[in-house]
Amino acid sequence: MSRWRWTYVVLGLTLRIALLFWGTYQDKHASLPYTDVDYAVYNDGARALWTSCPLSATIDSKLYEDEEDLLNVPELAENVHCARGLIPAVSRFVLKNDPARSDTATMEWDPVWTPYLIFSYAWTRPLFRFLGSLGDPFVRTTYRYTPLLAMLLGPGHVQDGADGDGMWPWLGKLIFALADVGCGILMWAILDERQAMHAYEAPALRHAKLLTHLPGTLWLVNPFPAQIATRGSSDSLVGLLVLAFLYLLIRATPEMSLVRTPVLESDKLPPRHDPSDLRVASTSCFYGAAFCLALAVHVKIYPVIYGASVLAHLANYQHYALVMLCGIPKPKRWDVLRLGLRFGVCAAAFCAVLTAFAWGIWGEPYIRHALLYHVVRQDHRHNFSVYFLPTYLSLDHSALSHLAPLAPWLRQAAELLSFVPQLLTVGFAGFALGGKDLVMACTVQTIVFVAWNKVYTSQVCWHRLFIV
Repeated sequence: MSRWRWTYVVLGLTLRIALLFWGTYQDKHASLPYTDVDYAVYNDGARALWTSCPLSATIDSKLYEDEEDLLNVPELAENVHCARGLIPAVSRFVLKNDPARSDTATMEWDPVWTPYLIFSYAWTRPLFRFLGSLGDPFVRTTYRYTPLLAMLLGPGHVQDGADGDGMWPWLGKLIFALADVGCGILMWAILDERQAMHAYEAPALRHAKLLTHLPGTLWLVNPFPAQIATRGSSDSLVGLLVLAFLYLLIRATPEMSLVRTPVLESDKLPPRHDPSDLRVASTSCFYGAAFCLALAVHVKIYPVIYGASVLAHLANYQHYALVMLCGIPKPKRWDVLRLGLRFGVCAAAFCAVLTAFAWGIWGEPYIRHALLYHVVRQDHRHNFSVYFLPTYLSLDHSALSHLAPLAPWLRQAAELLSFVPQLLTVGFAGFALGGKDLVMACTVQTIVFVAWNKVYTSQVCWHRLFIV
């Protein structure tokens, strides 16, 4: 990086570290806390995940015989909150039947298989103990996020002495602040990639310094995003993943609409090749972009809207490759759409694996709180949405007293219909602009998505609009 960029990075880190110290001071001495209430939710979820299901209260307890006891025995149901998925349940079952335990020493084991059993337990026991001791972050009633966020903040909740306080309660803020700085660095990386596409043009060269200062001044030394991250908002993690996905995808499939390549005459077209021989510029970046998008969708669902822009961008890239590299003046639609379909399948597969992993460990509470909740969510506070008034009025159930049997269904239908304008406009913007300028298309999609969203706050507006 240039000297200016290093200067901005140092200033950005200094600003965020200073805000972290100021936030600690304000939380202790001011009536109005600096830390966002969501950060307390994250930490409560992380604390529950790492500390609410000790093995001493499950497999080592006389009250615990099987998984049903965690729900049916009052002493366990009130104090022990274990992950409800199949994987930790199997782990606790395996540990309960560990041949090294004193209460299983009298069990008769087949002498043929005993050496193999002892050997396998010796190697897998740490993994089973880790999985069997994972708690349920959703015991915190307002925790509506992926459990991976609670796992990320887990090291900050290592027990320190008898008071039970975490050793590093500020760890999450530090991670979010570093991710915020990473967003600025990725903005430079994206601008550099786009600059390289038309670097031979004089206007592009004149604007090179401007592209250095824009992310530095608008993001790294801007107190607004720095304050949001240091107050404990996890949106910087989503922004980092979205920007990483854009950077990797542009590396793998350059935006051909930005490359001023002259159109060749028909008699000068290269020899015709099989379309199946075409490859992306970087296979690792291509699949890395699919994984980053899948992980961003797993962390927060809304990045799925960028799928429309990606499909349009990849179709344009493939069309250019078929015409200019394969000498096919009029490519078939299937050949044009093949690359986008491959990216979509890869991203969907990665997302399905992440979702299946979370469901396998945390079970039904994960599906209900982290996924389904956002479909029917109602927020009548600090909300600037166009749906604010209908949402607020719907809280008064007396207005629907004459339709009492149908009231739940009507409210559910109204909530689902509110997504229709959002999906239509977001999809149209993505398909219309993605083939021309991927970054601009994602920006327009974000603006449209936020404008039509059911929950529209100043924090949501800033991070989701400026991140792209």
